Amino acid sequence: MRAYERIVEVLGDEADAESREWVRRKYTIRVRVAGVAAFALFVMIMGMSGTPWFAISTFILLPLMIVAVFFGVFMRGSVNKGLTRLIDDDCDPLLCARRTLALLEKDKKNADPRSGLFSYAYALRWQGKWNEAAKLMRALEDDADPQGQFLYHNLLAYCAGDKRDLKGLTAEVKALKELPAEGLSKDAASHIAEHVALRDMLSKELNGKPSKAAAGYLQVADDPKALPAHRVLFSLKAAGCLADPAERHARLAYVAEHGGTTWCMAEARKRLEKESRKGLGAPAGTAS
Repeated sequence: MRAYERIVEVLGDEADAESREWVRRKYTIRVRVAGVAAFALFVMIMGMSGTPWFAISTFILLPLMIVAVFFGVFMRGSVNKGLTRLIDDDCDPLLCARRTLALLEKDKKNADPRSGLFSYAYALRWQGKWNEAAKLMRALEDDADPQGQFLYHNLLAYCAGDKRDLKGLTAEVKALKELPAEGLSKDAASHIAEHVALRDMLSKELNGKPSKAAAGYLQVADDPKALPAHRVLFSLKAAGCLADPAERHARLAYVAEHGGTTWCMAEARKRLEKESRKGLGAPAGTAS
């Protein structure tokens, strides 16, 4: 089943008009221009085949035609990177999900179903729709391709970590480690290592070592090279382990301001409101 069709069937989500127009401008038109350019170059080569310039056309125009043909393929990769940046840099998984869905609808025949499902589920994960993401990815649970199973367990590991589900995260790490390495992508090992580190930090957090967990979370949150989305996520994780009210408030305020449409922003605001109510209800002279 194609990714778009499964998303519609399982979740009932469909592409909206605004996102379809974005795909048309950023992807469809450019791919068509590339196709026209490739055809024009091909005609030029054929027209020059009986002239002394044929050798020049073969060595110059033919490579240009090949580049034009593959431009459409690279264009989709560029669009996908732009969608990823919507989460990583802009903290806007809601817009990412909408545009991803529109792109999957437009490119039904060519889009890889596994990657398509993962991309949409990943955007759902950042919105805090963990159950929906897991439900969508169940199509890959028993996939014959190890990469499909990797995408399934990788997504569920992210969701378990977000929900602070140590048992679930541990199970997903175990499943990831048992997958045959030869059937996985080159970056699979780094993702697995990331989940192992998250599991270890979460274990410290839930087993009486919150200060050590906070140190690990803050190391990521305060890394100058960290993606904005990761700074937001790990600042929120750290806030749950910090004992100092002022420091905790500062971290939550940062997440509430920079969290965009992620679940982290909503969660930070909820915690800030809860702490504010506690402060108002405290006896005189004790509230900060």
